[in-house]
Amino acid sequence: MKISLKFVRSNNLIFRILSVFLSLKICFSFLTAQPTKKPVPVMNPSGFKQSDRLLLGKVSLKVTPLREYKMKAGSTGLFELFVPYESGKFKLGDRLGGIDTAKLEIDQELMRMSESLLKEKDIPQWHLQRRSQIEQFKNQLSKIEGERSLAEQMLENPEKYRELFQSSKKDDVNQTLELKAYLETLSNHENQIKEMLSYVESVRKEELELGEIKKKFELRKMQFEMRMQEAYLTVPFDGEIEFLFPYVEGEKNYIQAGMDVALVRDLRELHGQVPIVDPDWRLYNKQKLELEVKSTKGNITARYLKSLSKEISGGEELIYSFKFDQQDNLALRNQLGGRTDGMLYLKLSRSAHMVPKFLLVSLGPDIFRKESWRGLVAQVCPEYDLLDVGLYSVAIAKKTTLEQGDE
Repeated sequence: MKISLKFVRSNNLIFRILSVFLSLKICFSFLTAQPTKKPVPVMNPSGFKQSDRLLLGKVSLKVTPLREYKMKAGSTGLFELFVPYESGKFKLGDRLGGIDTAKLEIDQELMRMSESLLKEKDIPQWHLQRRSQIEQFKNQLSKIEGERSLAEQMLENPEKYRELFQSSKKDDVNQTLELKAYLETLSNHENQIKEMLSYVESVRKEELELGEIKKKFELRKMQFEMRMQEAYLTVPFDGEIEFLFPYVEGEKNYIQAGMDVALVRDLRELHGQVPIVDPDWRLYNKQKLELEVKSTKGNITARYLKSLSKEISGGEELIYSFKFDQQDNLALRNQLGGRTDGMLYLKLSRSAHMVPKFLLVSLGPDIFRKESWRGLVAQVCPEYDLLDVGLYSVAIAKKTTLEQGDE
């Protein structure tokens, strides 16, 4: 019994020593253990498609001609078409039709007659009246000079005046005062007639009165020409016409002022108008942007031309205009009017591999969160440079020899 008790106590001591030893070993292992870092996989992008341009985004655009003008009715009346009611090419100044042209032709003839009367009758008659006025004023001056001479003689020789009229000395005083007043009246009248004669004989009268007659006629003629412009539909520039007014041949077609009649387009150039809805697109070099649009002969590319601002839905919007090659104009005719879809590309400085963005992020999501695309590419593809980031892909190109030497 004593031996058994000693044995049990001995086993308990051994168990305790082993427990302490295991605890110390576990603690030591926990303190000395280092966290293992998962290595970032390196990818070789050479297997991906290679291209010298990068897709930036899908866009909604309008294909527009070099010039476009909507012709409207300038007045209300009976509309007559002078050309076949079909689309076609026309030259600058061609007349497509007119409104109440029969009445307008009569008014035009009257205007020609008025111009002839002005030159052949009104102006010569004015010169004739001017000569007659000059003669009248000169005759009046001669009459006044005769009356003044007689009155002056009567003042100088009152005795002769008394014998002639059998008046008394008392009457002489009154008659003298009357003669002096009469002479003053004659002098004032003479000065007025001389002023009028001076004006009638002057160049100023011709400038004012003949000028007024001519300007009044010019104003009438200008107003008539404006009526002509409103009545006739005249092509403003060389282009193709598309009729908008529902004209019925063989019937009377009445039209109201302001109604759309035809659309004329200058198709020597076609442009793609792209609203820049993504602010990041403004950061790219405009001269390196390209627009791609579908057509009847496949995808067609346009190059950047200019920037402009347009009022759209009550707000100002930035528009990039791209110019298509002239040889592609025919294939793009169906895209005129309304909106169509296209692709906006960036021309790269050199050819690069198009690596999907989701694939790169899956290889190093933590790196992407901390260092974005450039840091991710530097670790996943250390021998490649990041050229640019597109809509779906990242453009990665092999480092040049000079860049590798710098590293």
